[in-house]
Amino acid sequence: MQNITLDEIQPGMYLSKALISNDGTVLLHEGIEMKERYIQYLRNKGITSLFVGEPDFHGIADVKEYFYDQGQRQAAVEEARSIVAGFQAGKGIKLDGVKNIVSDMVAQLSRNPGNMLHLLDLRRKEEYMFSHAVNTCVLAVMAGLALGYERKQLDELGLAAMLHDIGMTKLPPQLARQFPRDLAREEKEEYRRHPFYSLEILRKNPTLSNDVINACFQHHERWNGSGYPMGIAGNAISEYAQIIGIADVYDRLIVGLPHRLATPVYYAVAILNKAAGQYFNPAMIEKFNQSIAIYPMGKAVRLNNQQCGVILGVSLKNKNTPVVRIIADDHLNRPPLELDLSKNPELFIIDFEERNFSYTQNYADQAYVVHTKRPPV
Repeated sequence: MQNITLDEIQPGMYLSKALISNDGTVLLHEGIEMKERYIQYLRNKGITSLFVGEPDFHGIADVKEYFYDQGQRQAAVEEARSIVAGFQAGKGIKLDGVKNIVSDMVAQLSRNPGNMLHLLDLRRKEEYMFSHAVNTCVLAVMAGLALGYERKQLDELGLAAMLHDIGMTKLPPQLARQFPRDLAREEKEEYRRHPFYSLEILRKNPTLSNDVINACFQHHERWNGSGYPMGIAGNAISEYAQIIGIADVYDRLIVGLPHRLATPVYYAVAILNKAAGQYFNPAMIEKFNQSIAIYPMGKAVRLNNQQCGVILGVSLKNKNTPVVRIIADDHLNRPPLELDLSKNPELFIIDFEERNFSYTQNYADQAYVVHTKRPPV
């Protein structure tokens, strides 16, 4: 490892020490391969020197660049909004845009499942209907990948997940935002009609397959027959609907609603596991568990040594041992410490923190996914 000036840096060199700004933000992570745009980025930040060296492929986690384009998620949210607005304006359902968005998501998640953590948004409640559609799509596609679905199946599953609540557009806004258990009897009966409204809306589009339409119609059916609208049970429920039903409930739990607090992720996972065999297909729950991240990036957590930190990175192979940035006391003049819990087995997460750190949001926006890197064979 050697310290050299920025003018001496050449593309292809590896950063051997994380570069951290004065406010504690990681500008570039240890082990990243330098590229021309990174060099220009650091020059614009006023960086004059940094440490480089040969990467240790056996000891360093290869970090996915956090220079990812967040525009894809926002484009998906806007497309969901456009579908609803178009339908409410009497223009019917135009699917070309949403099909393209879903296809792009499927392609990205198929190439790199870690991108799920960038496409999910666990914080936004102000545009819940549209954000929920995108989250459900991402979660369902990830489960489909775990099930070994082919590309056509993934596209259909993702499209159904994006459209699964389209019938909600026929409900009064205040009713659509509620959970059924919070409604009066008459309101609950109307709420439970939204799958019929979805069926009515989607049948008018000849380009949609029966598999997609059935998935939207059946996603509230439950494994033991206690669901709605038809009360069917077991494998009589379409497989797409089984997956979307799990993704729908999971996202509603972890995000919460404008009037209801979010459920901690580890509790949400426990709720799903307890429901396996009763409300959900146990095999589907197992595959869903394989595809999700228990600890979402950007969430504040507390360790067993009582230190607080923020989830900075998650390995899909080691979901229970993420990379955590320990938040130093404000009066200490030192950068926050990053801990890879997979390499520190004596430390583990005991709870999520509800505290609002001033830079938690920034970490969430710049978070990265850790993937195991191996030397070429």
